[in-house]
Amino acid sequence: IVEVPEGMPLSGGANRARQARRLLQKVMDYVPEGTVIHPLVRIGRHASEGIIEAAAEQEADLIIFGWGGKAAPGRDGGSPVISATIDEAVRDAPCDIAVVKQRGAREIRRILVPVRGGPHAELALRFADALAHRHGARVAVLHLVPAGVTEAVRAQAEHALAQFIRQHVTAEAEPLLREAQNVRTAILREADKSDLVVMGASAPPGEHGASLFGALPESIAQRAKATVIIVKTHEPIGRQTFEQLAQRAETLAAADRAAEESRAIPTRVDRW
Repeated sequence: IVEVPEGMPLSGGANRARQARRLLQKVMDYVPEGTVIHPLVRIGRHASEGIIEAAAEQEADLIIFGWGGKAAPGRDGGSPVISATIDEAVRDAPCDIAVVKQRGAREIRRILVPVRGGPHAELALRFADALAHRHGARVAVLHLVPAGVTEAVRAQAEHALAQFIRQHVTAEAEPLLREAQNVRTAILREADKSDLVVMGASAPPGEHGASLFGALPESIAQRAKATVIIVKTHEPIGRQTFEQLAQRAETLAAADRAAEESRAIPTRVDRW
């Protein structure tokens, strides 16, 4: 997207558009064999609007962004979560979103996917499964339960995790059920043993708009040593989604509820 400031005619971006097209032609040299690429250059006032319009016109199923580093202030003067362009595009995107925090290309042998069983987690597993087949990797699917749960609750969680993996993973899979006091620390510990982390956005029940992807996935992306991909489905997800999942036997949401009830401690849980 070639951005042209307000007050300047859009035709003023023609030279930069030609330069952008030449740059995209150079990118074609790095395209993996068998991958079809369609270079597209747009001139507009704001990059996010151009991305959203292009995604709608192309009937895209997915938009992938790279997450560079510290974000610059947004158009409204506020501090964006990832970047002003990505934040704005994510809010209005007509399709699924993936944001990649890249930390160098290397051989991918183990892909970590932390899950709590919601739709974002399903999308994360679809990503991980496709990447695992591409690279001959295995998918380590991590589910965390509170420390000190009963054997019955742990067995329920193990069964639910196995079911979730069977439904969404066709590559070699490694189920990981861990007890943890600190969720972030536990995920980062497993991330240190992995080449790639794929994680669904968190959907805190009853809290909309507080964070684009959720505090936990954003923290993992910033702190993990491996490359991290955060994915977010286009469908709205809230408390009702997880209430419905918790009513169904053999789901991770039902296992989580059993764990919370067994400890009799009310908790605010990020559902990723």
